Amino acid sequence: MASVRRVTRRLAVATLLGALLVPTGQAAAAQTIGYPTFSGPAIPAPPVGYSTGSTLRAIYDAESGGTDFWVDRLLARPGNDPAGTWLMTRGRGLFMNTHDPAVIGFGGNAAYWDDISGQNAYAITVGTALTEQASGRWQAPSHWKGVYTGGSLRANVTKFITHNNVAVTNLTLTNTGAATTTAALRVTSPYATTASGTELTGARRVKNDLTTIRPRLSGDGFTPSGGALARGVTLAAGQSVTTKVVMGFATDEIPESTTEYDAYRGRTPADAFGAHVRDYNRWWADNIPYIDVPDPAIKKNVYYRWWLMRFNHLDVDIPGQDFQFPVSIEGVTGYNNAIALTQPMHIDDLKYLRDPVYSYGPWLSVGQSSKGGRFVDNPGDPENWSNSYTQYISEAAWRSYQVHGGQPAIVGNLARYAEGDAKGQLATYDTNANGVIEYDWGAMTGNDADAVSFDWRPGNLDRAETAYVWSGARAAQQAYALIGDTAKAGEMAALADRIRTGVVDTLWNPSRRLLEHKHVPTNTHVPWKEINNYYPFSVGLMPNTAQYREALRLFADPAEYPVFPFYTANQRDKAAAAAAGHPGSNNFSTINSTVQFRLYSSVLRNYPNQWMTAEDYKKLLYWNTWAQYVGGNTRWPDANEFWANWNASTRTVDYRSWIHHNILGSSNWTVVEDVAGLRPRTDARVELWPIDIGWSHFAVNNLRHRGVDLSVVWDDPADGVTRYPGVPEGYSVYLDGTRAFTVDRLTRVLYDPATGAVTFPSGSGSVRFSAPFPGLRAPQDVAHTGARLVDVFAKAGVNLSSTAPNLARGAAVSASYTASGTSTAAAVDDLPTNEPLWGTAGSPNAQDWYELDFRQSRSVGEVRLHFRDDRAANRYRAPASYTVQRWDGGAWVAVPSQVKQPAVARGNYNRVTFTPVTTQRLRVVFTHAPGFRTALTEVKAY
Repeated sequence: MASVRRVTRRLAVATLLGALLVPTGQAAAAQTIGYPTFSGPAIPAPPVGYSTGSTLRAIYDAESGGTDFWVDRLLARPGNDPAGTWLMTRGRGLFMNTHDPAVIGFGGNAAYWDDISGQNAYAITVGTALTEQASGRWQAPSHWKGVYTGGSLRANVTKFITHNNVAVTNLTLTNTGAATTTAALRVTSPYATTASGTELTGARRVKNDLTTIRPRLSGDGFTPSGGALARGVTLAAGQSVTTKVVMGFATDEIPESTTEYDAYRGRTPADAFGAHVRDYNRWWADNIPYIDVPDPAIKKNVYYRWWLMRFNHLDVDIPGQDFQFPVSIEGVTGYNNAIALTQPMHIDDLKYLRDPVYSYGPWLSVGQSSKGGRFVDNPGDPENWSNSYTQYISEAAWRSYQVHGGQPAIVGNLARYAEGDAKGQLATYDTNANGVIEYDWGAMTGNDADAVSFDWRPGNLDRAETAYVWSGARAAQQAYALIGDTAKAGEMAALADRIRTGVVDTLWNPSRRLLEHKHVPTNTHVPWKEINNYYPFSVGLMPNTAQYREALRLFADPAEYPVFPFYTANQRDKAAAAAAGHPGSNNFSTINSTVQFRLYSSVLRNYPNQWMTAEDYKKLLYWNTWAQYVGGNTRWPDANEFWANWNASTRTVDYRSWIHHNILGSSNWTVVEDVAGLRPRTDARVELWPIDIGWSHFAVNNLRHRGVDLSVVWDDPADGVTRYPGVPEGYSVYLDGTRAFTVDRLTRVLYDPATGAVTFPSGSGSVRFSAPFPGLRAPQDVAHTGARLVDVFAKAGVNLSSTAPNLARGAAVSASYTASGTSTAAAVDDLPTNEPLWGTAGSPNAQDWYELDFRQSRSVGEVRLHFRDDRAANRYRAPASYTVQRWDGGAWVAVPSQVKQPAVARGNYNRVTFTPVTTQRLRVVFTHAPGFRTALTEVKAY
């Protein structure tokens, strides 16, 4: 956010006539800020050089025999961290919302998706008061190390959290004295207090009652004693003893959390540490593209941002429609929710992780939990719900599909989500039916008190953020076209055209040659502006003519829109608002630089002009990186929620907000798509269209691109220096480690893998090498078969394992009871969103049934059931049990050999297979959970 959320402001009338007058002449200044200066120690170099295969894999392999890895060294934070004591290591659900290094073990507020109860995970004491020596602290992404001393004891501590939520502490106690001493070790946890053999166990519901964690706590040589674990250790002078404490935060929905706990419990401390750091760093080799750029500060920031994506990622598979899909979390040390506004920014970066589950999960999640309408924040955390009219999830989701591809059924979901959002936004906010959304409150994510236009006059404003509704409609159009639904594609094209006409006709002010929000009550253009006014240029909505390009002139003047700080508000307008009594705030954050990047990325390609240049883009890239570092020191990256009080004379930021290591905004995509130039496409060709910022070299290595590994390498032939051994000078693309083509310069290039032909759509160049690569496919020709992605899409109603038709679609449906506001048809609309649904709330029956009549005999051997779990309304839960029955012509009989996955019904996705039967009618009989009734969001039969 650009300032603290939930800001409430009184919107008053600005009566100054002068506020209506905006100069319309040429911009008088250029972006003169120059470039930042970085400080800090030398940034660690990789242990091996560039590879035309997987460079990160080569880096990992070079060090895999030990426990010291390049990414850990690159992002290590030694000593007393000025950003705070935040613990970098985390699991897919478990992390420390706050971290107290004074506690041996995991002190602070333990969290499972969010703070559980404001208590330690567990604490270890040794019978003697020990004090942590901050100078001995060393933290890497994979683990934390510390030194504690007291009396004649020294404790060397190493701790980490595994992927499947196991918190491990290795403790080496040393007697530094001259006499033998005994240490009374004791481990306590508020979450595990019941003795069970040599363990302590417990159970705790997490925040908002989303799931139950079942902690298990044990230690090497420890036994339960008085609600704690205890062990005595006698140490001779100079003697050391190493032990280990392990706590698993197990849940029913993640069985790996139990098996991983058992595995780490059985390992020696050294083996446990080695297994973890190798697993953690192998993830980088498996998922992250290696990126090399000339400036070490920018290179390190790229990897820091990749780590932020992992640190702010939630993958807990909670059954239902809350956090069942892997999602990107906006600020695990702060608001901690899947905020709709920021999801597309994250998706734009996440799509360049090699596993598509990272970028597909967020848009599946929001699509599944938005009732088939406009996108809203994740319902798992209703306290942090916000308005969502400034998000471009559909646009970003479509780009993620262009990168990773997949079965056409994937696109079918995307198309319907995007259509629902575009229509839903207009239905909610376009109350005057002009194709432009309007609202009157600036206290929304990404603007808060920084958005100046809302203070001009009270009342609704027609808003330029409508551009994102247009890009969503366009995404729906393209997705429908890809799966051959021409009717829907045409409908969405017409909707997009209506929105475009509404934006241009309503918001273009010809007298000032600017896009301006319009005050609806008086039909007057609003002269106070934000960067938001330029969203129509960012998404390509505006016609590319001289009169409209004139609006871009303000970006040549740092008094209007400086490259840095990247503010929300136009600075002249902000001053006018302050003079009129509405100063608001004037913060800046990575969300704002993301908006600027998107604008420059579009304008430099689609709206060329004399006011915005590649040099400005380069400055933005450098200052965005500088802002991530505390004081510009590359030792201490800290992506705060926002920053304030830029001191131009000292070139310092005087305030960094309270949320640390936040993933608000995005920027790694800029290196891939703008600097390296890779453009997502919907056909099998590869397009490069770089923004030349004068770098002599760069490499983006081992992207997963529609089923193959793709690398882009630039080595300027003009300087005669070969920077990447085995790679020729020039601008090259490699596919699966094999060179596809090389051209002589940074320019727009189009490559056809079927023929090897290289063309230059808007420029010139010389082809130095090209060869066909028939293995590269169009997105819709890619088939994803990995178990995890198959499972995730099954939960969204997509069967990636088979192309067999869903027999429930088109079936006649009936039920024993149907609650008001629900319908039997809602459960066979082929999309298991949280609503619409068929429900039985109010049913007097202990059992109810839902029937499918196929209208003719069909062979059926599988049924998929999506149960609603509406924790907020508290009416529906998965049934206590269910049975699939067929009609045998005279009676209902159970189908034979039913195998249910899971064995006990859960919220959302359940699958039952059985010996195939031939029948016209099939039904499912539900025994309701005590105190609840059953609802279905979808039934599928195969």
